[in-house]
Amino acid sequence: MSSIKLFIKKNIPSILFQFFHKIGVYKNYVPYPGKIRKGDFFRTTPFSTNFGYDRGGPVDRYYIENFLQSESGTIKGRVLEIGDNDYTIRFGGSRVVHSDILHIDSSNTRATFIGDLSTSTHLPKNSFDCIILTQTLHLIYQYTQALENCYRILKPGGTLLITVPGISHIDQGEWKNIWLWSFTESSITRMLSEIFPRQNLTINTYGNVLVAAAFLYGMGLPELSKGNMDHHDPHYQVIITAKAVKPI
Repeated sequence: MSSIKLFIKKNIPSILFQFFHKIGVYKNYVPYPGKIRKGDFFRTTPFSTNFGYDRGGPVDRYYIENFLQSESGTIKGRVLEIGDNDYTIRFGGSRVVHSDILHIDSSNTRATFIGDLSTSTHLPKNSFDCIILTQTLHLIYQYTQALENCYRILKPGGTLLITVPGISHIDQGEWKNIWLWSFTESSITRMLSEIFPRQNLTINTYGNVLVAAAFLYGMGLPELSKGNMDHHDPHYQVIITAKAVKPI
């Protein structure tokens, strides 16, 4: 069989392989060295420097919001969210009895708590049924302390919902100087396992090489198909999600 494949590769023009790949007949086609069509990606600047917000919305939000939707049943009771409470209201709805917001400074007049999650000892112990911590941990230098504080303020049986960036460009706006970390499934698993029982953790990754490249180039979500987004390759972790439950 290998000799037949070698004969085909030597005698069939590359353009035919490209055609078969395009129509879905030959999905494992890899261009010969020097024959890659670079196209619009052959550039040193992105299409957007704003995570694709100006091209229909960020690619990574697809995974973040699908994760929160799948865990919406845990967004209930008293809920703490960082920065604002948009996701609390959107995915918790009538299950939310009390919505709290933690913000880094007093510029957010809607915030019920002010401070850094890693040092905010004034947050009440054993008080929250759910904490929504999306795309925040990479901005906190002492992220381990932040996770320990989340454990402290969760009620027994409460749920921490986390999303963190894996493959990403660095923000060029207000967060550029405090964009400190990127994570992997392994690092998040190890970090959380030092605080929560391992059996109380559910950790997943999302992305593939196309999504990672599209996200780095600043493409918007409408520019990719659902099939593109849903294909999972654990070697290209664009987003890592974690659900951690505090023991009763």
